[in-house]
Formats: sequence, structure tokens, C-alpha cells
Amino acid sequence: MTEPKFVAKSFGTALDNDDFKSAKSLLDANCRYSLNNEILTGNETIIDSYEKNMIAGRKKFDYLEWGKCRIEEITPNTFYIHFTDHLGHKGISHVHRCKQLIRVNNQGKISEIEHLVSPEEKKALHLFLEKVGLE
Repeated sequence: MTEPKFVAKSFGTALDNDDFKSAKSLLDANCRYSLNNEILTGNETIIDSYEKNMIAGRKKFDYLEWGKCRIEEITPNTFYIHFTDHLGHKGISHVHRCKQLIRVNNQGKISEIEHLVSPEEKKALHLFLEKVGLE
């Protein structure tokens, strides 16, 4: 079995590189993704959501670049993946940070994902979007 920490790092890196095929291969077929009061179920649905978010973001902003993820081990099978997004629009830039709590099951696949954004980050993103006329 693949080490859970390797699974977490591989998943974060795949998303950093828009490598949705590799990211999907790391998800359990019945994985659950909790995002903004919504629950997505199934690896196809989840990866489709990630890809659509990337496409929409690249259309919305003048630039959108992903930073390199950082992995934080909570338990041997539970991790935070910390993400950093670099956004720019109308000459104004913003760095947005979020994390995802993931759980790796006994088969070495990600079985749960929970998207987490602090209230401060939500507010800062909202102010940036207002400033550039996107909200």
C-alpha cells in the first residue's frame, strides 16, 4: 500500500499542476468532498468540480497561478493540504490561502475531502473581488 502522506502530497501536487487525471487516480470512487455547504460524491464529480473551478478562474481573472502545496499531518491517515492561489485582475494582485482536510482510507485512496477557508481569508477575498469589480 502507498504511504498516506505520499498520497496527500501527490494529490496536492497534481492539483497545483492542473493534472486532473493523476488527482482522480488518488480518489476513492465514492470519495466525498464537502465544499461551501455542498457535498459532492464520487471521484468523477469531484475532479470535474476542480477542473471547472480552474477554467472559470482563468476566465475571470487576468491571471491565476497556483503555488506549491504544503502537507500537514494530523494523524497517520489525515492531513491538511495547504494551498496558495495567486490572483490578479486590473493591475491588482491578491494571495488567497485555503486548506483541505483529507482522509486516506486503508486502500490508499482519498475517501474524504473538506475544503476550509478561514473567515479572514474569506473577507480578504471578498474585498479583493469588490475592488476589481468582480463582486
